[in-house]
Amino acid sequence: MVNPTRRARLRSRLYLALGAVSLSATVALTGAYFFESPAPPQPPTALEVVPAAATPDDQPVTRVPEAATTSVRPTAAPAPASAVPLTLPASPPVSVRAATVGMQSPLVQVGLNPDGTIEVPVAYDTAAWYRLGPIPGSLGPAVIVGHVDSYQGPGVFFTLGAMRPGAIIDVTRVDATVAHFRVDAVNSYPKNHFPTAAVYGPIDYAGLRVITCGGVFDQTTRSYESNTVVFASLVRG
Repeated sequence: MVNPTRRARLRSRLYLALGAVSLSATVALTGAYFFESPAPPQPPTALEVVPAAATPDDQPVTRVPEAATTSVRPTAAPAPASAVPLTLPASPPVSVRAATVGMQSPLVQVGLNPDGTIEVPVAYDTAAWYRLGPIPGSLGPAVIVGHVDSYQGPGVFFTLGAMRPGAIIDVTRVDATVAHFRVDAVNSYPKNHFPTAAVYGPIDYAGLRVITCGGVFDQTTRSYESNTVVFASLVRG
C-alpha cells in the first residue's frame, strides 16, 4: 500500500511535469502567432524569464551570479546639433557574443505575449532578439533576452550578471557586419519595480539591453524575483 504522504508527493510532481509541458507548448504557439503578425507593440512590461522546468525540489541547480549595481544610462548626453549618432544599416541579428563572461549564442526572434510581456525563447541555451523593437545597430534600444538557468543546468545568460561597464558585446547580423556595443551599466531590479521607461523608452543613440532573471529564486512561484539588465551603446560597426 502506498503511503498517503508519498502518494501526495507523486501527484504534485505529476502536476508540475504537466504544467511544464503546457507552458512549453504555449510559448511555442504564441511565438508562431507573433512571428506571423508583427503588429506595433505597446511598451512591454517587465520580462518574466523562468526556468524551463522545476527541479524535483523546486530549486535552481546552480547559484546565479549577482549583477553589479552601477549608474543606469537611460538616455545619452545631449549631442551638438551637427553631430550624427553612430548607427548601422538595418540588418537583423543572428548571434550575440560577450567574450569577457564566456557567453555566445545564436539568436532566434520573439514578439509579445497576449499580456504584453516579451516572449522568452523555448530553449534555455539560446538567446532571442525582440523583433518588434529596434534592430541592434539602429537608433533606439534593441533588446535581447534569454534564460539564466533551467533544471538541466546554466542557461545562455547564466554569467550575464558578472559583466562590468566597459566590456564589449558583439552582435553579428545577417549582412555579416558586427555591431560592437560597450557596456554602460549592469543593474538588478525587482520585477515589481522594473524600470520600463529606462529599458524600452526612446533614446538618441543605438543602444542594447540584454535581459535575464536574477536575484532570489522563489520556491512558491518557481521563478526569480528580479531581472538583471545590461545597458550598452554602439561604439563601432
